[in-house]
Amino acid sequence: MEDDTGQIKVANIIEDGRLAGPQKRIMMVASVLNKKIETKIIFPKKNSEEFKLRCSAFGVKYLPLSLTTMSNNLTSILKYLALFPYEILILLFAFKKHRFDLVHVSGGCWQIKGVIAAKLANLKVIWHLNDTKSPFFIRKIFSYLSSCANSFIFASEKTKEYYINLIPSKTKNFLIQSPVDTDYFDPNIKYPIEEIKKKYLLEKKTVIGTIGNINRNKDHITLLKTAKIISSYSKNMIFLIVGPVYKSQKKYFMSLMDTIKKEEITNIYFLDGKEDVRPFLKIMDIYVCSSDNEASPLSVWEAMSMEKAVVSTDVGDVGKFINNGTNGFIVNRKDSNALAKRIINLAEEPELKNNFGKSARLVVKTKLNLNLCAKLHNEVYKETILHNDRKF
Repeated sequence: MEDDTGQIKVANIIEDGRLAGPQKRIMMVASVLNKKIETKIIFPKKNSEEFKLRCSAFGVKYLPLSLTTMSNNLTSILKYLALFPYEILILLFAFKKHRFDLVHVSGGCWQIKGVIAAKLANLKVIWHLNDTKSPFFIRKIFSYLSSCANSFIFASEKTKEYYINLIPSKTKNFLIQSPVDTDYFDPNIKYPIEEIKKKYLLEKKTVIGTIGNINRNKDHITLLKTAKIISSYSKNMIFLIVGPVYKSQKKYFMSLMDTIKKEEITNIYFLDGKEDVRPFLKIMDIYVCSSDNEASPLSVWEAMSMEKAVVSTDVGDVGKFINNGTNGFIVNRKDSNALAKRIINLAEEPELKNNFGKSARLVVKTKLNLNLCAKLHNEVYKETILHNDRKF
């Protein structure tokens, strides 16, 4: 049911209110589409303050609800299961009240409450998958419920390969990478980099950096090993890890601190999450991604947009946009020696580093820009509503 302006009304639901790549993607796309598609983002009230602020800044409507986020501990899982029926009803009433035309379920295969509530509300569903690894029992549940979706969006080719055999063969599916606002992530904007360098004692240092929430998927252990290898090569090269440590990852973070102390690693620094990461990207000479599990890594695309030379593990669709040796380097996962070697290559060849960065930005502008992503979402929404009449 469209409103009086003819807009399609979409509920984009994600069961995690913490700000990360999927949340950024939802906000950015909604902000571009808001003249054609009226999106309201639904997410949990808890741990979502920054998400709310960003939505307001982007001019995007949102609806925080009393929803439980599942995390990897028994208490959280039991709470999630106990409240599951009640939260289905919360979503069902919200869908009915706001008279949506379509439900876009973001966040991955385990986010099933929105799918079930949408089917109870007799609404069409797009299920957005953005990972390449999930527990066996979650995959089984997803496989069973996948017939409830009218369409699927895969965030990467690797994601599609991982899930395609679990969904009905005739269900439409689309590939849409995480987008970058290349006008916002512009290396030519003037940033307060001198202030940051002075504050963190980065003057005359070669800065290797990475940005993202602290979690196991990022494989910081491999990054720590890389930093230790680099320390034997040069005392002038330091590593910055910029990103928040959420409560659910405190134990993991402390294990990293223990490793740093035990291995006497002195050239790596953790900074908290930053509202604006662009100045920190600007001061990074080389961007490194050591992840073990990614699909369409937004932080890598943002670094490329900022003309950073990237050294990345071969995860997700990185290899689709970084041509090894042409606009960046790709190494095998968990190979700290290879990461260190390629970082040193770039540090020793500044012209190569600069050429990689310029080529990387061109790739992002032509293949990963926000307007292209928004256009694809618009097409998927309309096709799902107007042309997908599969009965259940």
